[in-house]
Amino acid sequence: MRHAAGTALIPFVRFPYEPASKHPGSPVKENRMTSPVAQDQGRQLADNFRQNGAVLIKGLLDQSGLALAQEAFEWSLGHPSSAAQSYFPETGATFYQDLFNTESWPIYRQLFQQTALSGAVAALLDTQDLWFFFEQIFLKEGGESRRTPWHQDTSYFPIEGSQLAVLWLNLDPVSQENSLEFVRGSHLRTLYNGSSFDALDDTAPLYDEVIMPRLPNIEAERSAWDIISWAVEPGDAVAFHPSVLHGGAPTRQGTRRRTLSLRFFGDDVVFAERPNAREESDVGFNREGKASRDISEFYAGMKAGDKFRHKDFIRLV
Repeated sequence: MRHAAGTALIPFVRFPYEPASKHPGSPVKENRMTSPVAQDQGRQLADNFRQNGAVLIKGLLDQSGLALAQEAFEWSLGHPSSAAQSYFPETGATFYQDLFNTESWPIYRQLFQQTALSGAVAALLDTQDLWFFFEQIFLKEGGESRRTPWHQDTSYFPIEGSQLAVLWLNLDPVSQENSLEFVRGSHLRTLYNGSSFDALDDTAPLYDEVIMPRLPNIEAERSAWDIISWAVEPGDAVAFHPSVLHGGAPTRQGTRRRTLSLRFFGDDVVFAERPNAREESDVGFNREGKASRDISEFYAGMKAGDKFRHKDFIRLV
């Protein structure tokens, strides 16, 4: 069952947020909503985020913010890390992604300094402190690219907490049919095994099934799941908790989709143990021979339940 969920959620009102700084060299600072009406709408949006696991934020970036987002995307695309991968080449279409390239972080810092992103995420999560976790880019073009398999991001990342968010920002219009989809409220329930992105089986597990339960075949049983999604325009953002089940966002012949997924964490986020990926899977953060730092460096020495902190994560609020 699929819902056009935009009508059920409060659209985000951009005007109470100003850029964190108009001066690129200054620190990233907190910005909160001051209008009582905006505060009330923001609380409702935050409540929806906590309950549903995903919300639509209309017009979060203006034209100047979009230009900065495109600059960041193009930098990442032109400077691939060793984690860069192309999925499902048998389709004949491009399905490219790259992530956690620490060399890109100065570029993304400019995006946070000169837009409303930081204040919006901090208000959504109701967190006193907010850090940038990492960036991820996607490029789909050149034909009929397949759906992204259903999965939960926290199956792959060693973190847990309620104050986690991903902003899904697109530089191209995306129809609801071709948008990212979410299973409403699933971030509050089971954490499943990761998808190994097997072309023949979306539910093929990344880890031993004794450790984490296999993903359900949501696509084969869509009517049994409460699925929500939205059409988006450049400047809109879909915010979601990384533990919510999500997938989809294919592209059709003649279309292109350039996406930034920006990941953040707040006060209550802690380190969580995750099993090692199966050797035959290439899903992960391979850093051999590249300048970018490995993600494991940022949680070296942590044990389950430790506050997830590192001095080199960009503090936004």
